[in-house]
Amino acid sequence: MKSNNSTPEENSKDPLPHNGYFDASYDSCLISLSVLIIAINVLVLVLFVKRRPLRTKTNLLLVSLSVSDLMMGLIGIPMNTACNALVGYKNFSGLCITSAAVYRFIAVSTIFHILIITGERYVSVIYPFRYMLIVTKRRIVILVSSVWLLSLFMALIQLAWQEFDHFTSRNPTKLRWGLIYNIVGIVVCLLVPLVLMLFFYVRMFKVIHHQAKQIRKLNNIQESHGSRKHLVAEKRAITIFALMLSIFTCCWSTWYIGLLQDYLSKDVFYAIPSVWLLVFDFLRFSTSLINPMLYTFLKQDFRRELYLMIPCFKKKYERAEHFTMESIV
Repeated sequence: MKSNNSTPEENSKDPLPHNGYFDASYDSCLISLSVLIIAINVLVLVLFVKRRPLRTKTNLLLVSLSVSDLMMGLIGIPMNTACNALVGYKNFSGLCITSAAVYRFIAVSTIFHILIITGERYVSVIYPFRYMLIVTKRRIVILVSSVWLLSLFMALIQLAWQEFDHFTSRNPTKLRWGLIYNIVGIVVCLLVPLVLMLFFYVRMFKVIHHQAKQIRKLNNIQESHGSRKHLVAEKRAITIFALMLSIFTCCWSTWYIGLLQDYLSKDVFYAIPSVWLLVFDFLRFSTSLINPMLYTFLKQDFRRELYLMIPCFKKKYERAEHFTMESIV
């Protein structure tokens, strides 16, 4: 958030203007983005509820992620915009603290959702014959519940040392605990999940590459075609999730750097130009729009059910599927 990226010197020397960090053109773009985020994530939830084929274990994780993204559009962006406009008023300090907590809640929720989604794909690729035993609905529910509880804990624990009547306070106790909290957050909520996911993706791509080489050696054309088709679908799904991870990492790593800059002196990190802060800030919010777009329009089952739900596309899609089946036969 813009209100969290100011430096200690700026906060301690210069009082904030009454309009805070509010920028009419930028924040208007955020509100427009918020509307798009709400629309597309509501669409994902409607598809999941109405279309029975989408109610799979993988999609349950994706829908839980979509709820987190929906919260960004419904709560995160509006509260951030309000904080930007009112941060200069002492009476609204509690609003900015709450906004920061909501922001943290969504960030932690998103990264751990992507982690368990990647873990589920990892099990399906590395242990295909044990997948049904390892990945059960009960375990999925436990994992999803744990993600939400951890996110809530990470968001609320920071309130213990906040001064609700002075959001921009540079109290030494607040700075000390805030620095420890953010360092732990970077390690636990960003670096550890990223290392695990990189390990998962490297192993999955190696296994798929090895399987593809084995398939080329098969003499049975029909068996080879069916297996190759399965591998292509698996590789496509992994690529989508890897893209989600890459976008998230690029956007949120700058936020963590900005937080450390806020608690440490300028000399510790290179000062990021304000223009780039705005760009990364907008991209960070945009992940809540990009995530559902990736798995709605690039994931085959979601795309199929979306077409079948729209009358004008339903007949064309069914006709195309019919011709495809005839060509295979």
